[in-house]
Amino acid sequence: MRKATDFCQKNLAVVLLVIAGVIFSLTTANFLSVTNILNILNQNAYMLIAMCGVSLIMIGGDLDMSVGYHMSICGVLCAMMLTRTNIPIWLIVIMTILLSVALAIFTTFLTELLSIPRIFVTIGEATLFQGIAYVITNSKTVSDLPVGFKQIAQGTVLHPSLTYATLMMIVCVCVMGFVLSKTYFGRHVFAMGGNLTAARLAGINVRKMKYVIGILIGFFVGAAAVLLIGRTGAAAANTAAGVEINVLTGILLGGVSIRGGEGKLSNCVAGILLVALISNGMQLAGWNPYYQYIAKGAIMLCVLGFDMFQMRRRSILNNQRKEETARSKGNAVK
Repeated sequence: MRKATDFCQKNLAVVLLVIAGVIFSLTTANFLSVTNILNILNQNAYMLIAMCGVSLIMIGGDLDMSVGYHMSICGVLCAMMLTRTNIPIWLIVIMTILLSVALAIFTTFLTELLSIPRIFVTIGEATLFQGIAYVITNSKTVSDLPVGFKQIAQGTVLHPSLTYATLMMIVCVCVMGFVLSKTYFGRHVFAMGGNLTAARLAGINVRKMKYVIGILIGFFVGAAAVLLIGRTGAAAANTAAGVEINVLTGILLGGVSIRGGEGKLSNCVAGILLVALISNGMQLAGWNPYYQYIAKGAIMLCVLGFDMFQMRRRSILNNQRKEETARSKGNAVK
């Protein structure tokens, strides 16, 4: 019984994903069809790729709240280059990702310069990026993107619903999962999230690590922006608004603590898919789409509450262990 409880606590997102899948499969026709499952993956491929970068930030003990408008500004600039210049598509894609990396490096630079948590810098940047995106687009949607560009996200292989975007997402998730669990870099990220001072004293170059993490989140967010506008065929200043909330909810569901230092990428994937599954199931069931916002908000509050409960519980257990150790040492002296 204890093993089952521990498994559920460590893999909450996976357990909830299975439960939600069973419920929707029993109440909604065609929910478990291959086409519908692939559609869910296609629709959320960009979000799972963005999650690869955001999870690094969170496991490392920080938080980025500018992801949505970061994607939007990269998306609209990419769309404008595609429709107003003769630059090759492949070069525009590379330029978009490099722009995203530059923005992420700038965020890290400001964080280090001002010596404040990344979350506060990115809250301000989100508004900054939002304003810039609206100004350069004049609040209009940039559409009529080239067919060749849209094929990056919409092109299919092996199955009519299996897109290149899904394949790219699978590659990104597998690579980042390996990096986090099997490399020294991944261990250093966990060490920074667990205790930044201890990580620094252990010889980890924390400043360098933060910049490397910034480069990686910039890459993943830029790639996500390319796939998002490639799938929708258009870009606007609010194209990716709110993405950071969905990604954050999924990552928290995946067991990454708000304080960092723990979590598994596979569970984060399950968390993102759980949020997507709930939205898809509600749509197929014909529910009012606004209920999705209520469900996502309720899920985030519950996950945050559970995370705080877990942290308090660990703190109490650690204090009890320290007290027991002190008593045993005192008894040994006597």
